[in-house]
Amino acid sequence: MMIVETDSDPALWFPMPLGGSKSEFAQWLDLQLDASALLHRRKLTWREKRQMKKFLEGSAAMLRDRVEADQAYVFGPMPPQAAPLVFFTKQFACDEEHSPLHLSMLAEPDPTAAEASQRVETVPFVSPHFGQGLRSLRSWTGPDGGLMLSVAYAWNDPTHGIDLVLKGHYDDPALLEASFDAIDDFARSLRIRNEA
Repeated sequence: MMIVETDSDPALWFPMPLGGSKSEFAQWLDLQLDASALLHRRKLTWREKRQMKKFLEGSAAMLRDRVEADQAYVFGPMPPQAAPLVFFTKQFACDEEHSPLHLSMLAEPDPTAAEASQRVETVPFVSPHFGQGLRSLRSWTGPDGGLMLSVAYAWNDPTHGIDLVLKGHYDDPALLEASFDAIDDFARSLRIRNEA
């Protein structure tokens, strides 16, 4: 796996550890809560801290064990009483250039598994570091009947021998939509670390 770096504001996008010990993750959680309090210029309530810790612990376990994500980031500006917005990257070995159809298969859900209630909108998305890619916005009805949104970005980068996917989802469409510009900026900021 190549390391993905970002030029985005570290006060807005926090790297989330997916490896390491439980004590290291607990230390990161404490730092995350402190950073959130500074960002929102107020002390977090006990309930907000507990809810944020529970969500981030669950997200890290799911990304590590089920998704096998390579890296993850937390978007800080979400209100402290709301669930944090987590994005992850996943790389796939690839040393040749692919068609837009291949990229859409990375960015969009599997059409055979997609439910009839799902709606998918895919548009071209250009990164200064990876070139032409795709952004896919998917909406569906969650188990509780609420609207869910996910956004995925996919690029083919044969010079580094990878396909790269950046993905996140959220169960509050209004909050996610209000953050689209910041999320697009974050996606454009991703690059592969230059090895010295």
